[in-house]
Amino acid sequence: MNTRRMNRREFLLLTGAASGAALLAACRPKATPTTAPAEATEALTQAPPPAEVITIKYGRHDPVEGDAENVKAFNETFPNIKVEQEQIGEFISKVPALAAAGSLPDVLRSWEAMVLDLGRAGQVVDLQDMVDAQTDFHPEDFYENWWNYPVVNGKRVGIPDCVAPHVTYYNVKLFDEKGVPYPDRNSFTWDDFETKARAISDPDKQIWGSETIPVGWPYFSLKQVWQNGGDFYSPDYQTCVIDSPEAIEAIQYWADLLLDGKVMPSPSQIAGMGGEGVEAALFQAGKIGMQRMGAWITANAVQGGFKFNLVPEPSKKRRDTITHGAFNAIPASTKNKEQAWQWINFHCSALGQYNYSVVGTFPGTRKSANQMEPHSWVAKVDFEVDWDVVPQSLDYGHVLPGPPNEGEALKIIGDALQKVYGGSAKAKDVFPEIAPKVTKVLQGS
Repeated sequence: MNTRRMNRREFLLLTGAASGAALLAACRPKATPTTAPAEATEALTQAPPPAEVITIKYGRHDPVEGDAENVKAFNETFPNIKVEQEQIGEFISKVPALAAAGSLPDVLRSWEAMVLDLGRAGQVVDLQDMVDAQTDFHPEDFYENWWNYPVVNGKRVGIPDCVAPHVTYYNVKLFDEKGVPYPDRNSFTWDDFETKARAISDPDKQIWGSETIPVGWPYFSLKQVWQNGGDFYSPDYQTCVIDSPEAIEAIQYWADLLLDGKVMPSPSQIAGMGGEGVEAALFQAGKIGMQRMGAWITANAVQGGFKFNLVPEPSKKRRDTITHGAFNAIPASTKNKEQAWQWINFHCSALGQYNYSVVGTFPGTRKSANQMEPHSWVAKVDFEVDWDVVPQSLDYGHVLPGPPNEGEALKIIGDALQKVYGGSAKAKDVFPEIAPKVTKVLQGS
């Protein structure tokens, strides 16, 4: 994982999505659960105090503010275990270096592919025995795809916390002004999306029916391939299948819409408006009809002051989307594994997930966390929003993939996508060319 076209942190900064925990928190009142399943409080049981205070370093790729409430509650509940958080800058390059040096923090919060890479290298411990010994943990409470994901060679290398699924945000005001029927949450297709976007777009006024495609983030394109029944990789991550008819058809369809300039801003139109990052301002200004993005942009929608609603992402052959989150792992170099596990068990409990998720308007990966009210993904607005669309996406969406040598694989795929989206190549010509190259990377040959 030493190269990428664009890492996720950079992408969020680029689009304005990662505006910080303070902004996210400002968009909603301080939430206190009014209902809490019994499982939510079991992890708060006072542990027998050790003889001395042990400090646990908690490293993460995202800002630490989201877990401020959890750290405070944990330190009060376990007075002899102190949690200190650290956001690790240059995460994608620094974590492998820290792992090789045996100097990772006691607990690492990492995105999907990174935790699998650490597991393949034997740099994080197997958590299964700890899970089995923790009677209040309840693995069946997790969404199945998230629970089954962080397993490498039969070893459980991570525990998930919150998740930011992608859904479609649509600007009700723009739809009303253009007299366009709202998207149907039960039957929303690519054709519907294109028809509605064209009816809303007015490029002369810098109004578009759809957001543009973040070309620098290949996995945004992957979700569109999923929606057409294809994939970038085989299930075992040993073969690149981007040359399949489903993948070729999906990417070319969306590339044609991008280049058209009458459905979403084309690359040249984006450049004419100031370059990368301008689209986030357009959405917040109420000039984008539909945006397919993660739940973190609820903050931008609220700040925009326009009436919006939610539907699932449009589909072609199947309903699908990204569910993007992180896993908590204990590095093999950690000396205080028992105390590190106490923190993971607390942070990943239903209440711990809720406390974290409510700051970022996300759901949790525990179903019981998502039963707590007020729901963590719901923002305070004075109009009706179909908020249930957000957690429902966890039942059908994909966890982002975690292939070996992901950075190198994505560099090849990303370069090909740049050509197709730029109009200098067709998917049917370039994808059969790169698929064998990516396969060799996946297989380490």
